[in-house]
Amino acid sequence: MKTSLKIDDSVFQEAKKASLQSGKTVSEIINQWASLGRQVWKKQSTQRSKKKFTPVDLGQQLIDVSNRKSWMAVLEKNDRR
Repeated sequence: MKTSLKIDDSVFQEAKKASLQSGKTVSEIINQWASLGRQVWKKQSTQRSKKKFTPVDLGQQLIDVSNRKSWMAVLEKNDRR
């Protein structure tokens, strides 16, 4: 497919250097880079979606977090130990 894209100057210059070194066209180089980037992106996005968190019962609540004085007293008491 033939299309027009805006490419950062530094990316184009690197692609041009890689083109001269490999004997491939700039289009082939950028296409190869895009394909590799897409593979990495797909792998990362599937790894992120695989992370599942399961809730864990931590037992009975020991302090009332809605009462600042209560939990501050507990922290101070534990700090003295």
